[in-house]
Amino acid sequence: MHCANCGAERSGPFCSRCGQNDRDYQRALPPLVSELLREAFELDSRLVRTLRLLLFRPGELALEFSRNRRASYVSPIRLYLFISILFFFLLSLSTEVGNDTVTERPAVQIQAEEVKNADTSTLLSLLNEEHAYRASEILNRSDSSIGRLVLLQIAQDLDPADPELPDPVFVFLLGEAVDALYDPGSIIRQFMDNLAVGMFVMLPVYALLLKLFYPFRRRYYVENLVFSTHLHSFVYIVFMAQMLFGFSTDIVWLSTALELATNGLALWILVYHYLALRRYFGGGRVLTFFKLTGLLTLYFILLMPTAFMLVLAVTVIQV
Repeated sequence: MHCANCGAERSGPFCSRCGQNDRDYQRALPPLVSELLREAFELDSRLVRTLRLLLFRPGELALEFSRNRRASYVSPIRLYLFISILFFFLLSLSTEVGNDTVTERPAVQIQAEEVKNADTSTLLSLLNEEHAYRASEILNRSDSSIGRLVLLQIAQDLDPADPELPDPVFVFLLGEAVDALYDPGSIIRQFMDNLAVGMFVMLPVYALLLKLFYPFRRRYYVENLVFSTHLHSFVYIVFMAQMLFGFSTDIVWLSTALELATNGLALWILVYHYLALRRYFGGGRVLTFFKLTGLLTLYFILLMPTAFMLVLAVTVIQV
């Protein structure tokens, strides 16, 4: 028995030198399909075992990884990618953000006397052709338009007689502000487009937070990362269930039941998180509760700046 790829002697189904298996595709289709289906069902069985632990035994799947028992379960990163892609696909279908350019915003009752005579020539000269066109469109809106008043205030703060050129960062942010005032929906779309990347970035961040809150537990950072991956995967599954429960209906009792189920799932995320921390890291009930509170507080404090920086970075790259 020799490997067809490198010629080395093979003692099993896989070559010890190059890793190629002994599968031969030069054969009839029925047995080949049978073998592929068998492998697919084996993967499905691993997926079922993985989801059973993930959903109903908080923290147990990460414990199995730490015990070095991995063959019976889907790898953490593959599980996360599969669930997160499915989640963000469903989220994109359920999130509707208008693409039409907004030509007028609701009027606001504020005094605009101080800025109505502001000279906008300096402001327009700082912008490129596209941003200048959009700024002109905003300035042509009604006198009480929010976007118009904001640009007039910025124009008034710019001193035409100042010989120094504005900071390039200010010019860049000015163009972004014009885009946001011209079409506020673009900010939401950019945020949604980069949310998946932002959440992926938060995986190692959350693992670092675990190391901060559990410094004396004998867990390597990789183990914390696996715990973080499993936890985020569970949260995505719950969010998908909430999206399924979020459809509108005229049946009062069904609408009430769906609302209760949605709220119950949100509460279950917190309970699951608490139980997972206790099972995986140990510790008393009260101490785990305070650590959970601290973890969630720091997590959400870091989440929004992370998402904003990603949106900003992608915008800079596109420019």
